[in-house]
Amino acid sequence: MFNTLHNKIIALVIGLLIVIMASFVAVLKVNQGQIALLKSDLARSEQSKENLQRDLISITEQLEAAELEKIKLRDSAVLLAKTFSAREQHRVAIKNEFAESNKALKKIFDETTDEKTISWSNTPIPLDINRVLEQSAKCANSHRNKDSLCVPAKGTDKPMLSTGLLQHNESRAF
Repeated sequence: MFNTLHNKIIALVIGLLIVIMASFVAVLKVNQGQIALLKSDLARSEQSKENLQRDLISITEQLEAAELEKIKLRDSAVLLAKTFSAREQHRVAIKNEFAESNKALKKIFDETTDEKTISWSNTPIPLDINRVLEQSAKCANSHRNKDSLCVPAKGTDKPMLSTGLLQHNESRAF
């Protein structure tokens, strides 16, 4: 009886050892799978980190370039503001000179006693002369250089516009 009990205990111990070994192997395989998954996650994370680092460097370079461009644009805006200010001052000065010239010319015509000058100032200006004067004044502006009326393709064969700067039979009096 002792033999059979002894054999049974040995068989039971061997069976338990086999179950423990099988469990150990299963746990080992599961751990190896988890380690493999963790290693692949780590590799992906490192790749993502490298991609993010490259993106960060690229965005930093773009930001630095944008900051330089912003500085250039700010300098250009300051220069443009100064240019516009100078242009406006020049325009005001020209406008004031023109007004003074008109006052002086009006004074000359008002104070003249010469019949020829009085007759000339009261003579109406023909409409065609008004058109020529207006067109030449319009084309004298630099922003009109591309106007087909100012730079005709074949000489001066373009019709003149009638915008009515001075109306027909209008006096020259200022």
